[in-house]
Amino acid sequence: MRVRVASAGTGKTASLVQRYVERVASGTPPRRIAGVTFTRKAADELRVRVEQALEEVLRTGAYLGRAFADAPAQARFLEAQLELSGAPLFTIHGFMAHCLRMAAPMMGLDPDFSLLSDWEARGMFEEEWNALRYLAADPAHPLHTLAQESFTEPLLHLFGKRSLAERFEAAEGPANQALLEVYTAVSAAYEARLGARLLSPAELERRALELTQRPQALERVLERVQVLLIDEYQDVNPLQGRFFEALEAGGLEIEVVGDPKQSIYAFRNADVSVFRKALHEGEPLEPLSRSYRHSTTLVRFLNRLTATLAQQGLGFSPEEAPEIQGRREERGRLELHWISGEAPLDTLREQEAWVLAQRLQALQGPLDYSQMAVLVRSYASVPFLERAFRQAGIPYVLLQGRGYYERQEVRDLYHALRAALEGRGLSLAAWLRGPFGQVEDSAQTSRLRGLEPQELERILEAEHPLQALAASFPQIQARLSQIQAKLRTATPLELLQFLVRAPLVANRCYSDFLEPRARENVDALLFLFASYPPQSLETLLEQLERLSKQAEAGDVPQSGEGVQILTVHRAKGLEWPLVAVFDLGRKPSHPTQPLYLGDPTPAALPLLCSPLALPDTPSYASFKAQVEAKEEEETYRLLYVAVSRARDTLVLSGSVRQGRPEGWAAVLEAMGLGSTGQPFDRPDYLHRTWAYAPPPPLLPEAVSLAAEASEWAHVRFKPEPFPPVFSPSALKRMEAEPLPLPDPEEGEEIPGRARAIGTLVHYAIGQNWDPERPEHLHNLEAQEVMFPFDPDERSSIMAEVRALLQGYRTLLGNELVWPRDEDYPEFAVALPLGSTVWQGVMDRLYRVGERWYLEDYKTDTEVQPERYHFQLAVYLEAVRRAWGINPEVRLVYLRSGQVVALDRASLEAALQEVGPKDPA
Repeated sequence: MRVRVASAGTGKTASLVQRYVERVASGTPPRRIAGVTFTRKAADELRVRVEQALEEVLRTGAYLGRAFADAPAQARFLEAQLELSGAPLFTIHGFMAHCLRMAAPMMGLDPDFSLLSDWEARGMFEEEWNALRYLAADPAHPLHTLAQESFTEPLLHLFGKRSLAERFEAAEGPANQALLEVYTAVSAAYEARLGARLLSPAELERRALELTQRPQALERVLERVQVLLIDEYQDVNPLQGRFFEALEAGGLEIEVVGDPKQSIYAFRNADVSVFRKALHEGEPLEPLSRSYRHSTTLVRFLNRLTATLAQQGLGFSPEEAPEIQGRREERGRLELHWISGEAPLDTLREQEAWVLAQRLQALQGPLDYSQMAVLVRSYASVPFLERAFRQAGIPYVLLQGRGYYERQEVRDLYHALRAALEGRGLSLAAWLRGPFGQVEDSAQTSRLRGLEPQELERILEAEHPLQALAASFPQIQARLSQIQAKLRTATPLELLQFLVRAPLVANRCYSDFLEPRARENVDALLFLFASYPPQSLETLLEQLERLSKQAEAGDVPQSGEGVQILTVHRAKGLEWPLVAVFDLGRKPSHPTQPLYLGDPTPAALPLLCSPLALPDTPSYASFKAQVEAKEEEETYRLLYVAVSRARDTLVLSGSVRQGRPEGWAAVLEAMGLGSTGQPFDRPDYLHRTWAYAPPPPLLPEAVSLAAEASEWAHVRFKPEPFPPVFSPSALKRMEAEPLPLPDPEEGEEIPGRARAIGTLVHYAIGQNWDPERPEHLHNLEAQEVMFPFDPDERSSIMAEVRALLQGYRTLLGNELVWPRDEDYPEFAVALPLGSTVWQGVMDRLYRVGERWYLEDYKTDTEVQPERYHFQLAVYLEAVRRAWGINPEVRLVYLRSGQVVALDRASLEAALQEVGPKDPA
């Protein structure tokens, strides 16, 4: 495996594209070159970049300074350009799925298998665990003594870590062994449920690794893929790494590029040791060391930072941090601002945010606010920024918030539904503590207040909480009764809309209590469930509870222009002219996990195994120390990612209490750039420490006056008689047999026998097919409309179709003129009439001499021309307007062999009856 280290901004994707171009030039077609990267967005960008590179070579004969001007190479690039749309350029999981589909039968998989999201897979696993607990309640069940409710959290945690190892082992201790037995049983049930048609990301990795252990399946892949180029290799997890190693061992040529300094996705099971193993055991290539992103000042700062961290072994090693040289001439600017004092850190952060806001205002001249980004390690830092930016009048956009389904406004609605359904318990308490549980203040009736803790406790501890609520706060009880009444008559979606929009609290609706961002989140929730309405309230509650565990779902991104606020993880892969990193003094946190995994066994063993340890077992403390040491390493890489996002200007700020820097502030202090460092103030470098002083008091937010209503605000528009786009044949069906709205989950309507016959006959006539030619009949029988019918029904339908087509052929040259001077079968038309555009397809429009004919073929058993007057009137009016002709309009009844000419007066009357003609 050939491995290249590429620091931030040095063009690692460009280097991969160059290797792609070189392989094409050497004779490898794109269909045999697989390109793999981390995200769908990056995979799409890789395809675009390759396409642009091929175009540049064909236009100039060179790419990134290398010439490809010889004739054979040019021919290969032309061929590659034609092939590129089908070239295998994927995400890692996309490439694994591609390999599995090639060998699906050998792997016992359906080639058309589907992929689950992580949160859906977790939900299925949890359902299997709940099912096991139910069954294990039987004393005769083999896991009766092991299937304890306390295992729920450790099991789900272990399930989320299954990309770290092929197999889990139990460390010393009976509790660990018990958990592993239960996990094995639940996993078996879960995998059986997935079957051959469903795979989650982790199961996809496991099956792909299994593929490499089956010689025939591996050979199938290696026949199709000759070269594999992998971007962002520092982000792969151990199972993915084993998969790529196995492909290389099988003979596949692999080249990877990545940056260990940017490995920050441990929470997604990425492991930087996979890259390090490839770097140490593979063929290292010359690192990329020319930064095309950073100004000269930032290049110097980055080199100093990476050297300091590498020398101390904080996050990466010296060989993983080569010095970079800048390619840009812009001088750039570095600013460091420290707030130092004895006050608590949160108090210092208030001033820190205010100082940062003032600096962004000062730097705003040459830059727009939309060209600035403020990065934070934790969302706990965001409220300080929001308050300071609002006070300073700086527009900002929060790109991603906490887990969307864990947001307070979403949980408020969940608890309102649950409280109305159950009338007691935790949800009732949460509902009473939220906006729905407010009462009018007796001292000032226009003001609302929440319940006091003792009032809430008295209600919840009562034997009948709702009766106690009615006695103490009848207005709140009446509110809950309204929701319960609605619950009995409304659909779940209507009930959700009622909670959001109805004026339940002192003539105010729930959304009136929310800030704009929270209102956007609630609107998004309504939109989500409007697209897929839940069938019952229990289903809605279950979906909300399950989605609350979808950790990567964030706030609805805010619209508008302004400074972008986001976490460092969200900023990975992005860049801005100005980047500020806020709250450098925040300490890293190490949340306690339900269990810890030890380091896996060496990769040389047949399986990659990780031991697990629960609390109070012998290995727990040592495994926990291992995990926290890795988390600590990643925090330094996170710092590098944060500061390397800036192109020209980098602003760093932090709070230091009692002269003791913590977190990233301690790193900069060790570099001489901390709060005790020498102050500077020059065009390219500003270093200042601010003694704590309270920021200006927050001004109350201005209350916007209601805008004067527009003159049309109260106008009500009557519904139009027909949809904006409609077909005359659909109108005929609707008048003949009104149907309910289709259920989107039921799929397409299955055609009946009559519709199948009509479809086949019209298609054959449009193609001028002969019913006496067997190949024409075989083609008809292979049409999709025949799929729902069994062989006997097909034979019967085809016999009737053949008879109708023979009847049509008999009419040709007699009642139907033949041959023709101009002939247009299946002729599409569109006619605007009033507020509707009528679309349809004429069966035939043709000319013989100076005479035009417009014909429509019918397979009806009864001759009723009046049923089709409007449809044919639309077709006639359309050709009149478009071509200025007045054809003879005829209905051709194929069963009876009758040709019925329609008089224009009847057609005009039908057109006027449905709607007035458009005067245009």
